[in-house]
Amino acid sequence: MPTSGCKFRVALQRLNIERLLPPPLREKRGSNTVGRINNHSSGVELCESVNKDFKDVCSTVGNGARGVYCNGLPFHVRWDRIQRNLAVLGRVSNGSTVVPYRDSAEAFRVMWKAVDEAKRSVLWQTYICKDDRIGQMTVEKIAAAQRRGCQSELLYDCGGNITGRRRLIDKLKQSGANVIEHRPVLHHVLPYLFGGMKWERSPAIRNHRKILIVDDKIGFCGGLNIGNEYCGRSQGGTGRFRDTHCSVVGPAVAHLREAYEDTKAPKPWQWSWTRWRKIASTTMARRYKQGRNATDDLLGPMTKSVQQRGKLYLQQQMERAEEKRVRFMERIRWKRQRERLELFMRWYPKKAARLLPQNLVHVYSEDGTKFPTERAVDTGASKVMKQRMEHYRMRALNRAKAALERRLAERPLSKAPLSDADPVPGAEEYDKIRPNATQIICCNPHTRDWSIPYAFWQVSQKAHRRLWVTTPYYLPHRKLLRAILYAARRGVDVRILAGSNCTTDPWFMWHASNYITERLLAAGVRIYEYKGDQIMHAKTVVVDSIWCSVGSYNWDMMSNKNMEVCLCHLGYEMAREMEGHFLKDLQTSIEVKYEEYQRRSLWLRFTSWFFYVGLQIAEKLTFRTFWDADLSSKVDDLD
Repeated sequence: MPTSGCKFRVALQRLNIERLLPPPLREKRGSNTVGRINNHSSGVELCESVNKDFKDVCSTVGNGARGVYCNGLPFHVRWDRIQRNLAVLGRVSNGSTVVPYRDSAEAFRVMWKAVDEAKRSVLWQTYICKDDRIGQMTVEKIAAAQRRGCQSELLYDCGGNITGRRRLIDKLKQSGANVIEHRPVLHHVLPYLFGGMKWERSPAIRNHRKILIVDDKIGFCGGLNIGNEYCGRSQGGTGRFRDTHCSVVGPAVAHLREAYEDTKAPKPWQWSWTRWRKIASTTMARRYKQGRNATDDLLGPMTKSVQQRGKLYLQQQMERAEEKRVRFMERIRWKRQRERLELFMRWYPKKAARLLPQNLVHVYSEDGTKFPTERAVDTGASKVMKQRMEHYRMRALNRAKAALERRLAERPLSKAPLSDADPVPGAEEYDKIRPNATQIICCNPHTRDWSIPYAFWQVSQKAHRRLWVTTPYYLPHRKLLRAILYAARRGVDVRILAGSNCTTDPWFMWHASNYITERLLAAGVRIYEYKGDQIMHAKTVVVDSIWCSVGSYNWDMMSNKNMEVCLCHLGYEMAREMEGHFLKDLQTSIEVKYEEYQRRSLWLRFTSWFFYVGLQIAEKLTFRTFWDADLSSKVDDLD
């Protein structure tokens, strides 16, 4: 193994090249490459020869590596890390069956059928419940379930039904069903204005969740409210909104029930230093309620582990101190021996003259004269040091070799085109080695639970090849926006499908979203505007053909302050189905081009700025004391 710095770098590149070459080419080049490296004496010539081989290797990396690496990490390693980070945000279960519904009429048909077949309970939670044909049919089915002996309940938000639904809910109350009006607006305005305008009391905190649970066996979650506009024409509605809903059967229904109960009785708001502390306290409280001793189950093993590790650390430090003392004493002894040897050489010149030639070798200088120099004595200590140097250099070579393998495998992958109809390479293989997982994540401002935006930030920041988002409008908070920009800049296929000026409700959100459109387009994000005959209301995310989300969370500034719920599923089949829904919506959409967007009129520029600033002011009025650097909606100074 070469020991000098230049030769070490040359050997490093040579070993990497030999390792990456295919076997036939390795045998063909092996002798020639080694011969050149051993025979050349100039470092420049060595580097030139190695660089030539390096270029040849870059062109000989096979297609077998394609789809394995992306951005330095294999697919399975990347998604294992993402799942570990997402696991603390909500309850995760295996074995649940999730079915997404793109057709709102089909979704209402399945939900009504489940309510008609209910035997124990019907729990329906919605943001809007309109007093129209679909609303009356839904309420009648809930009342019929109550008359059959089922526990029936309807929870609707008063912000979405600010005019009240007295005539509609009176029929339901007469049947004996429970009706809950969530946070009446007028009851919270005065306490907010005269109570210091603390954001925890703000009347703008609304329940935006849409949940239906029947008999604790089947659950529904998504973006559908109750009304003619949300139901398709085949079931008697108008189908004005294009939305996505999903059903779930299995262990995840119990987790969806927990989200439902959290809306009815939100926990009191309290400060928490960091997220892990809140998660730990929640886990301990849950185990304590289950009859377990949280101190013995959690704190006991942790304390014992800390004590054992502390004892081991102290023992290691004492051993190291003893070793240092021994080495110091050996150095002193060696120094004394050297002084005695020098004294011996000084007083016995004749014996020294006989011993000196044995330790000298003749070295020729440039002018041809020779002079003696001392030969290094190979002691036991020097052998140990050489072995250590060999070990560390080999470890450095192996690390550099692995990094070079990743870079060479990633290079053709980044240039290889990926068709929209094709799955992300590695997703299907990952689905075979990992079981499908379903997770229910929520947003609850009362407990400072921002799990949904944090989950979207995780998958956006660490997406492998593809990130497709469907949302009515887009005004994400600064941390999520930064993750989207970063993903697009590193080559991820980031696409956002939102409403247009005719398919966005409310209409002014389209103007406000255009305020950040130029920044997204400049980073490489592809933005599409839905031009169909419906208003875009779907809220879905699909990532890398393996992970998808369906829920009620809009990618805007107000969803962070509302109570939201999303169903996230890790599975190849459902993700591919959601990608099909996305591509079908693209057929009736147009892509926003950067050049065309820059040529927009001064009036559109003004309206974008005006409504964006107006939303900022409205947010400050309704959440005056709220501040979070990550959840801030101010993106003007974002890099």
